[in-house]
Amino acid sequence: MYKVIRSFVDLEDNRRLYEAGIGKTYPREGLEPTPERIEALSTSNNKRKKPFIEKVETENDNDNENDGEGPEFPKPTKEGSTWYELSNGEKVNGKTAAIEAEGKLKSGE
Repeated sequence: MYKVIRSFVDLEDNRRLYEAGIGKTYPREGLEPTPERIEALSTSNNKRKKPFIEKVETENDNDNENDGEGPEFPKPTKEGSTWYELSNGEKVNGKTAAIEAEGKLKSGE
């Protein structure tokens, strides 16, 4: 699954509008985009020269390199951002606040 990071009209999905925002994902249910389409939308290799989607780590992803315990949290929402995503999907501004909030999640507070 991919999250929409920049709104776009998908010319290969009957001009469907995919809007950016929390919880907004690509593709819609029932659509199976080609690897080439995913590449075009997730990189600047498209007409607008901007990425529109970003891979979302899921529990089923087995490509993590941290002893199989899932992705490391908190993690930056994107490079250079001050926002961090916690293991429960919540977003927190500031690394220190994110580390503290993730610690509370892990300890059950």
